[in-house]
Amino acid sequence: MGMNEAYLRATMRTREELVGRNMFEAFPSDPDSASHKQLRGSFERVIAEKVTDHIPLISYAIPLPDGQGFDERFWSATHTPLFNEAGELISILQHTVDVTELHQLRNLAKTSALLTGPSALIETDMFRRAQAVQEVNQSLSKERQHLQELFEQAPGFIAALSGTDHVFTMANAAYRQVVGRNDLIGKSVREALPEVVEQGFIGLLDRVHQTGEPFVGRGVRIVLQQSPEDQPEEHFLDFVYQPIFSRDGTVSGIFVQGHDVTDHRRAENALRESEERFRAIANSIDQLIWATRPDGFHDYYNQRWYEYTGVPEGSTDGVGWNGMFHPEDRELAWKTWRRSLETGEPYHIEYRLRHRSGEYRWVLGRAQPVRDDEGRITRWYGTCTDIHDLKQAQEALRESRERALQSEEETRRLAAMLAERVTELDAANEEIQRFAYIVSHDLRAPLVNIMGFTSELENAHEEIETFYGKVSEAQPALITPEARSAIESDLAESIGFIRSSTVKMDKLINAILRLSREGRRVLVPESISMDQLLEAQRQSLAHQLQERGAELIFENIPHITSDRLAIEQVFGNLIDNAVKYLDLARAGRIVVRGRDLGHMIRYEVEDNGRGIDEKDYERIFDLFRRSGTQDQQGEGIGLAHVRALVRRLGGTISVTSRLGQGSTFTVTLPKYISVSSEAA
Repeated sequence: MGMNEAYLRATMRTREELVGRNMFEAFPSDPDSASHKQLRGSFERVIAEKVTDHIPLISYAIPLPDGQGFDERFWSATHTPLFNEAGELISILQHTVDVTELHQLRNLAKTSALLTGPSALIETDMFRRAQAVQEVNQSLSKERQHLQELFEQAPGFIAALSGTDHVFTMANAAYRQVVGRNDLIGKSVREALPEVVEQGFIGLLDRVHQTGEPFVGRGVRIVLQQSPEDQPEEHFLDFVYQPIFSRDGTVSGIFVQGHDVTDHRRAENALRESEERFRAIANSIDQLIWATRPDGFHDYYNQRWYEYTGVPEGSTDGVGWNGMFHPEDRELAWKTWRRSLETGEPYHIEYRLRHRSGEYRWVLGRAQPVRDDEGRITRWYGTCTDIHDLKQAQEALRESRERALQSEEETRRLAAMLAERVTELDAANEEIQRFAYIVSHDLRAPLVNIMGFTSELENAHEEIETFYGKVSEAQPALITPEARSAIESDLAESIGFIRSSTVKMDKLINAILRLSREGRRVLVPESISMDQLLEAQRQSLAHQLQERGAELIFENIPHITSDRLAIEQVFGNLIDNAVKYLDLARAGRIVVRGRDLGHMIRYEVEDNGRGIDEKDYERIFDLFRRSGTQDQQGEGIGLAHVRALVRRLGGTISVTSRLGQGSTFTVTLPKYISVSSEAA
């Protein structure tokens, strides 16, 4: 920009040759040389830190006029920042002194007796001190640059404040991102962040500066506004104000370090709200719901349990639940439960539970394990359903059949009782479907957050690996074995585990939602040509049938008036299962046939596949239950869905099978269905 005459004489240049040119164009040097890096580094420090920088001694050659080569020179320089009225850096004042002759005299003194006496000692000692200062400054500069890079890349926000006005001398990228401003250096907190004054943060800084005691904040709320035009943003911060002491023991500044925990305070508020909704839903349904740890320790019951049993809350935690059973049922209940805990098999039992009235009532107890990706059980969730009236009705019906004295009127009464109970059970089933839909919907909100934060963790992992690589290259001694293991293996493995678990959970939630929606759909009766419906399904399965060398045969299929979508899903699931579980050791054969029974139609889906063990005939219709070797994809929902649909249509479904020979599913449906006959 400009220079004085002494500068022009020292550099052997005219003002016209220099004004308007870049320093390193006017006086070129090797960018990789020590002198070039030393000079450029000094300029960059002045620009970044806005403070004066000194170079006690630098070797920098000056080009001779008319391209006659370079003249080796030694300089001592001071670089001072110049600011405008707004406090902005506009230029750098360079005060440089040519000390080439002094440097040459020092070198001569090392090799000859040219310089002797006090003068020589002064000259050589002066350069020795200058060189020592220069070397120390270079070492400090490198260390400062390294620390600056570490601070800048640190995941938490960091800043340093100087003096009683708390002037910013350093703020890393994370700090600038939190406050939404870059022009902090050289400004006081009051000037740079005026909106925090009334929020008490200046008072906290003053107290730390006056007392010398640090301040630790956890989840502290702060409202930041980048400019008057922007909307204020709420943040929650974990941070520390740490006093910085000078050599005389007084506080010279404050070191600020912390993390923005706003998002964390929100994956927490959302989770707490979700848990509260879950408990509210669990307490609103009629079924008794309970949960245990992996070892079977009961630690949760819904409100219906306590209302039904009348016991104080917490009194049945642990193993206290077994005391609620009828003395004749306790041993069997305990034995069955222990077997489930040992094998991981679902818990299924009927026992008599003590009601709040003192009466023992029959209930159906069920429990399913929840496993992680490695197959380890993490929780057990169970239900108790009162089947006392149904049990009594069944017992009465059995006795009446044995005596053969049941009158037609008594039969109708028992049938009405059973129908009423079935209606109640269907209503309970509908309640469970609504519960499944609401829970699945509520689970999706935190799941989306988890998936989002997993993506952020993956991005952060990349940044950490980059930073880790730089530290490993520059300071390998800083990397401990634990840190190496955590970054190179543990972190990536953990993120991968979270990602696979959320994908698996998302698929399961979608399946439950589909099942719940179908259970609430209004049935629409229409005349259905079963030949056309089944032929369409044959076309959709043509590729799988060809792959397995199987044939699909239709024999005498009566037409029906029912809900088309439900019929498609019933036979679609049954035929798809038959294809899926064919025995590849022989040619597959699947036959669908029907028979008109008057008011009802009986359909059969017969295959020559693997077959089903007799003990699994009922279990395969339960949610999440499957039979035999699990080498096919599925969530264990299909047959449970089929049975629910058949019941809604007013029919029944059963299975007979022989292992290694095949299975036959029998579906009996009303020939005509109306909306008023819908069981649900």
